[in-house]
Amino acid sequence: MNDENNHQKQPFRVATAKIDARELIQEQANEISHLRQENNQLRNTVDELTNSVAMLTELVQQLRDEIASLKGQKPKPKIPPSKLEGSRGNGQDGRKNPDGKPGQPRGKPRTKKTLLEIHNNPIIEVINIPENAVFKGYKRYAVQDIIFKSHNTQYWIARWRLPNGSYISGELPKGIHGHYGPELVAYILHQAYVCRVTENLLLQDLIARGVLISAGQLNNLIIEKKKAFREEVRGLLPAGLEAENQVGVDDTGGRHKGKNQYTTIIGNRWFSVFATTNSKSRINFLKLLQGKKNEYLINEDTIEYLRGMTTPNYLPGYVAFSLGEEFNTSEEWEQFLKERNIIQDAAVRFVTEAALYASVIRHGIPRDLGVHSDDAGQFDVFAHSLCWVHEERHYRKLIMTTDQAKADMERVRDQIWTIYKDLKTYKENPKENLVQVIERQFDEIFQQTTTSFSLNHQLKKTCEKKQELLKVLQRPETPLHNNTCETDARSAKIKLKISGGTRSDLGKEVRDIFLSLKQTCLKLKINFIAFLQDRVRGLYVIPKLADVIRQRAAQSSGPPN
Repeated sequence: MNDENNHQKQPFRVATAKIDARELIQEQANEISHLRQENNQLRNTVDELTNSVAMLTELVQQLRDEIASLKGQKPKPKIPPSKLEGSRGNGQDGRKNPDGKPGQPRGKPRTKKTLLEIHNNPIIEVINIPENAVFKGYKRYAVQDIIFKSHNTQYWIARWRLPNGSYISGELPKGIHGHYGPELVAYILHQAYVCRVTENLLLQDLIARGVLISAGQLNNLIIEKKKAFREEVRGLLPAGLEAENQVGVDDTGGRHKGKNQYTTIIGNRWFSVFATTNSKSRINFLKLLQGKKNEYLINEDTIEYLRGMTTPNYLPGYVAFSLGEEFNTSEEWEQFLKERNIIQDAAVRFVTEAALYASVIRHGIPRDLGVHSDDAGQFDVFAHSLCWVHEERHYRKLIMTTDQAKADMERVRDQIWTIYKDLKTYKENPKENLVQVIERQFDEIFQQTTTSFSLNHQLKKTCEKKQELLKVLQRPETPLHNNTCETDARSAKIKLKISGGTRSDLGKEVRDIFLSLKQTCLKLKINFIAFLQDRVRGLYVIPKLADVIRQRAAQSSGPPN
């Protein structure tokens, strides 16, 4: 009987053991899954912290460099990687250039100049000629040199006394600036603004060459009586926008009267304009587009701007603004805001931007003006687009902590440069059937999921900028990079590092004027020394730069780069 009972209980024990084993396996599987989740979270945390530490380290070094500069010390030198680690034109990791051509040198190779203007033709004869020698003519051998010496002229100006006791005198030749001739003045301006020679060194150089001049006289030649140059720069922005409905913008740090300021650059392939102010806000950018006008306007464009910016609910009844109101001073505008109970900082900023936006449109800035930037918020206005090269730099800065993450990063960067090449092809030859293909390609790249939390986060941020990064699909004239403006900004930064900040408002204005003229002449392929000599003499053999821009733009049929 007991054996029979034991036999009946045996299957029950086996079934129970199987259930226990399944539960144990399930518990272990759940625990493994939980551990994997914790492991992934820890990896993401390590990934995020690693990149945060790298960013903070870079910020600390920047602050240390700034402190060193303020103390008059040298910042940490930036030593570029050895060219032996990669071919010419490649990065340190051997990556291809943005155009996909590895190792391609920048620009065209220089060719030796064979035609020179000859000023002297001396003949060199052989001293001891053997008896049986046969004369075979002369061999040309050109030697380039430059003559720099002081050349002083003393004018004898006739004076005549009139019967009424007054005097009349002969007039000095055009282009004489006080006791300094046009060639000397042009040389001083070229050294100060192109060669970036400091006033102290330039003064020593002139004195060593026999020029009698004081520090005050030199400073006056550099910044005083520049009305003609100022007027020429004011014509650049309207002419540049007339030639091309597209601008690139950038800004860089400045220094004025011992305080930090910002130099904003606006330009396209035809011109560059520099302006140094104490702000880098969107209000400041709109005021720069406005020029010397100080106008705030309430009209349909004002309301449209506020609606488009999805302004918050605390703006009280902006739709009820009285259209057609104009304010020509900051005081009048501030009084208007107070009367409308618009006093919160954000509300004041939104409405002021809208009023300035309406003003610049009224004075000729098109509503569909293309504004290309490196993702600085103050430039997000009109038809805004973003720089691909700048966007790719975010990925270059990320630090991957695993081999798989590094492989994911390499794949993503290759995909970015692939779509960049496709966009270049579209820009050169726009085809409607390529628009959806490139948009789908964009989604596949920036909606993918990788093993790196930091990389996924950056992909999501880039995906949110799709409309601005793919603006070229709707406007083929839109640039894909902002390298031209960054180059312009570098010229201002180098000037700041060498000469330091400006000390007078006039000095700051004139510095921006000559930076604008120099970079514009460079884009128009006009010799800046010849330009300075022409303007100082008042000849205007070289037409005004605004007229040159309009003429060149009318002759040009190719798209901008």
